[in-house]
Order: sequence, then C-alpha cells, then structure tokens
Amino acid sequence: MIVVRDEELAQHALAEGSLRCPHRGCGGSVYRDGYARRRQVRTRAGGERQLRPQRVRCRRCGRTNVLLPAWCVPGRSDDAETIGSALLAAAQGQGHRSIAAKLGRPATTVRGWLRAARGQLETLRAQAYALQGRIESPSEERLQPAGSGLADALAALAAAAAAAKRFLGADRYRTTPWEYLVLITGGRLLRPRPRPTG
Repeated sequence: MIVVRDEELAQHALAEGSLRCPHRGCGGSVYRDGYARRRQVRTRAGGERQLRPQRVRCRRCGRTNVLLPAWCVPGRSDDAETIGSALLAAAQGQGHRSIAAKLGRPATTVRGWLRAARGQLETLRAQAYALQGRIESPSEERLQPAGSGLADALAALAAAAAAAKRFLGADRYRTTPWEYLVLITGGRLLRPRPRPTG
C-alpha cells in the first residue's frame, strides 16, 4: 500500500514514472494496473465518501500495491478524522461505549479501533520519534509522559505530524492532523506491520 497526501499529485507522479515501490530494497517505478474494489468510507460529518483505489505494479519486483489517500484508514470503513477522534477521546479516559455513542458507531467497532491501536503503541511511538528525528532536532517535550500508553503514542505522533507540517511549509492541500498521522504510520495506524518471513 502507498499512502498519498494528494491524490492528484500522486496520479501525476504515476504518469511521469516518478512514483516508487515502497518495498524495502526495491525502489522501482510503479505503473497503473487497474483498480481495487470500490468502497464507501463513512466520514466524521456523517456522510460517505466513495473510494476506488488505483492499483499499481512495480516494474522491478512485480509486486502490486494500491494508492490510498491519507484521509482513509486502510482496512476500516471510517475516515481518519473519525477514528482519530475516538483514539483521542480514549487517551483522555473515555470508554469505548461512550465514544461510540458520541460518534454514532457500534461499540464493537470502536472497541476494535482501540484494541488495534493499543496493540502496537511502542511501534507507533518509535515511528513518530524516528520521523521527527529525521526532520528536526529532538525535542525534550516528547520525553514528557502524557498520562497513558495511548496518550504517549498520540502525543509523539502529533509532534511528528507538526514537524512534518513545518518541514513541508504552507499546506495548500489542507491536510488534517489525522491525515498526517496516517501518512506518518504508512497507513498502519491500526494495522501492525507484517512480520518478515523466512
């Protein structure tokens, strides 16, 4: 999967052959290879957005990926803002049932989001610190505990998102903080990275 901040720019990069395979050690250029299935993603505002991701194939390794916009959380039927608001509410001490009631989502769905995020807190925190460290000098603020494992991970991700936004300058694409978090995690905010085989 290749998470993109701006779908139009990604299509332009794809057309000119500058979009690269995300698999480690490959870096080959990718080309259009049809589409993944069409789906609907529920939004925080209560509507739905249509999504039919572009499928791409690498010229070098032959692997296929899909291009996913950062507003979409892979493998979930709700957008990044909805899921992000649930994670933030949980980090502030709210339970999954009350969060679900506020969002108008099933309690089992929200519980699933929280379990998925809590199952990889150290990985999320490490990704955030690594990205922020590549962009700017480490800040002492990130070492301060935020109150829980989930709150600590979200604080680290928020700091990395702020660093990325500063690095990229004026955000003419109006990328939301939650979209930055999907970008930072490579679309794996609620999905652990696959274990290496062999």
